[in-house]
Amino acid sequence: MKRLDNAPTHLSRTFTGTYRLTGRVVEFDNAKTPFLKLRLSDCVGDQIAMLNLSKTTVPERIGHLDFVTASGVKCLSGQFILDEFRKASRDEVTSMDTLQSLPRVYCPVPAVFDQLVTTVQSLQSDCLRVFLTRVLERKDRLEAFLNAPASANYHHAYPGGLLKHSLEVANHSVAMLRLNEPTMPRLMQEACFVGGLLHDIGKTYTYDSKGKPNAAWKLCSHDVFTLEACAYGLAYLDTHKPDIAMTFRHVWTCASPGARYGQPAAMTLARYIRDADGQSAMADNQQRAFRRQTNKGFGRLGQNLFWQPQLPAAASH
Repeated sequence: MKRLDNAPTHLSRTFTGTYRLTGRVVEFDNAKTPFLKLRLSDCVGDQIAMLNLSKTTVPERIGHLDFVTASGVKCLSGQFILDEFRKASRDEVTSMDTLQSLPRVYCPVPAVFDQLVTTVQSLQSDCLRVFLTRVLERKDRLEAFLNAPASANYHHAYPGGLLKHSLEVANHSVAMLRLNEPTMPRLMQEACFVGGLLHDIGKTYTYDSKGKPNAAWKLCSHDVFTLEACAYGLAYLDTHKPDIAMTFRHVWTCASPGARYGQPAAMTLARYIRDADGQSAMADNQQRAFRRQTNKGFGRLGQNLFWQPQLPAAASH
């Protein structure tokens, strides 16, 4: 590493903000000066910055994915050099926008990640935004949510598949609601989106941070973890929007056709989310069944048989 100029007095501060700490390693420049190379991440991207260990004491007890506040300048070598690095205060964390702290670098489907952040930040309900922060921005859950497949061998079975499937279900549920019940209040439309987005959140307990199945995947159905994953957020809604909290509990636990347990669906939101879930899964499976076939007709994926009609090619003009 070239020598780093740690005192660019002619330059102004080039960045400052609150981030998640997602990486750090000690490096030495040509003058044998030790630097801590840090990766600071949020929903937009990463800042790679250097901290001079000979001049700055590293704050204790800052771990992986902890919130940090940092600011720095860009020196002549092109590196960012920090002049402030510390654990973020509670006020600094709470002032961040919804899902701002999710590290984009951890998501293998960045376009879907960007759609998630944009849509969630457009929600008008402050309560639902706080609820999503309490569910999705937990550092023991967020990596699994961004990395996990939606299933091990079934639909959306690839890294980031859970996020893609969850967003499809959320958007398709709202589309059905607006088509059938266009006068539904905005709050219920947004609750429908959030209910669809988190319908499979229990799967974050059945995969590790790298998206690999763990012991819970073999021992428990992911459904039993859904309310547990949302407990912190539901406790908040119980105080501020108790009927919305009960709505989520109902749509995530009511019975599907043929289920042994669960109360019958008592509201249309439950049906929209259930149907959108099935359609998202089947559409992905059908695409996989015909991925290696140029001809239409029958295709098989596992035990599932799919059929596509042989239609004449569109006439050219």
